[in-house]
Amino acid sequence: MNPTPEQRAVIRQAVEWHQLVNDGELDPVSRLEFRTWLQASPSHVHEFARICALEVVLQGSLKKGVPRALPGNVINFDSYACITRRPPPPPRMPTVSLRFNTKKIAIAASVVLALIVTLFASLVSTDKVIVTQLGHWDKQLLEDGSVVYAGPRTKLRFHFNGDVRAVRLVRGEALFEVAKEPGRPFIVSTDAGTVQAVGTEFAAADLGDTVVVTVAEGKVVVTATAVRDGVQSMTPVVADQQVVMSPTGASAPVGVDANRELKWIRDWYEYDGERVGDIVAQLNLRNDVQVIVDDPQVARLRLNQPLTFKPSQPEDFVRKVNRWYQDYPQKTGGQAGAKVLHLERS
Repeated sequence: MNPTPEQRAVIRQAVEWHQLVNDGELDPVSRLEFRTWLQASPSHVHEFARICALEVVLQGSLKKGVPRALPGNVINFDSYACITRRPPPPPRMPTVSLRFNTKKIAIAASVVLALIVTLFASLVSTDKVIVTQLGHWDKQLLEDGSVVYAGPRTKLRFHFNGDVRAVRLVRGEALFEVAKEPGRPFIVSTDAGTVQAVGTEFAAADLGDTVVVTVAEGKVVVTATAVRDGVQSMTPVVADQQVVMSPTGASAPVGVDANRELKWIRDWYEYDGERVGDIVAQLNLRNDVQVIVDDPQVARLRLNQPLTFKPSQPEDFVRKVNRWYQDYPQKTGGQAGAKVLHLERS
């Protein structure tokens, strides 16, 4: 019976995953995607196990000298795989009829299925993903007692086991309040390098070409991916210090006010002398609703009174600045009560 288009799609996907597993190309991200695919449908697990079982049978036959030609009653799975290069022509040889021992196939299939179930269970047990969209912040308690704050447009992948607490910062910015477990380090990996801690509070922000690491409490070790003079540098960073990782390595730590630097990730901001335009720029990076400056003078001004607001609520910022500017003595003009900021949907 010919497979349906849906069945053909599952076969193709199973073949591709089988190739990745055989080639040893399942990194932590691919492992999570593989687990998600297996979890999506029992037919995925069944098809993957069937391909593994068929491979066992064919390898056993090949060891006995049977040529690599498949008989007409066996599906050619290569036709379902994504071929990136032209396959070599089939060798010219007489057709050989293979006789499969159905009992051995059943045993092989049951063994492979048991292995798949074990693998599936190990993948499901500890993997976690946090994804935030533009204009949204998230705060979650992890299974080890650590707390993570994720800023807008952030994606994090977690894989905890008995030896390590591994986190992958795929994009965005996140703050970690790490629970102390001396025997199980907490490691955040990025394209630019890794940050390792045991019990501390630090943040990592992926800015595209660079990753900024800021430590609020305790100590971390930053290891850049880049290698200089054959050595991969390891940089200790302590509280109120910041390091920038780039394709060329890690910078020397510089002193910062960490609590102030990390307010954006906590979704809380307290004014302390910044220009209105600088605050607007940060808000617009993190929200789909944009703050528009109607009076150019306002962007250059520094607020002369305390101002607190949540970055996830830019309308609160606009309302407070407009109220403040009504009584601003050096304003250039405009009608009494006129607004200098407004919001627009991007």
